Amino acid sequence: MTFITITFVALAAICWGAGAFFDKLILRYLDPANAFIAKVFVTIILFLPLVIWKFIPFKKAVETGGRVSVLFVFLSVVVTMSGVYFYLKAMSGGEASRIVPLSSTYPLITFALVCFFLGENFTAVKFIGTLFVCAGVFFLSK
Repeated sequence: MTFITITFVALAAICWGAGAFFDKLILRYLDPANAFIAKVFVTIILFLPLVIWKFIPFKKAVETGGRVSVLFVFLSVVVTMSGVYFYLKAMSGGEASRIVPLSSTYPLITFALVCFFLGENFTAVKFIGTLFVCAGVFFLSK
């Protein structure tokens, strides 16, 4: 991995970690359903200018990518936002220090899906490494 890639990974981890902290604070004031709607609403407000600004290049990209690209965008949004909702439900009923690590075992799902459906290399080292990450996360939640 390049330094730039590592930097972006670190920034993503910092943002996601801080986001979980704020999610727990939100749930002190809102139930999970309203917290979810509030997050969607704020996302729309914040990103609407970007959507308007980039609409024509986006339209061209969709025309190039075809209908299947729209389907994959739709599916990505549905499963990701479903995960956010389920995560908020879990956070409202438990300790963030346990919920966040347990919900972070998703690399095992991603690993299985990309190996079986996208043909990425399945190696023992990758598999064991993914299991170790998930096991470490599990033990952190104890």
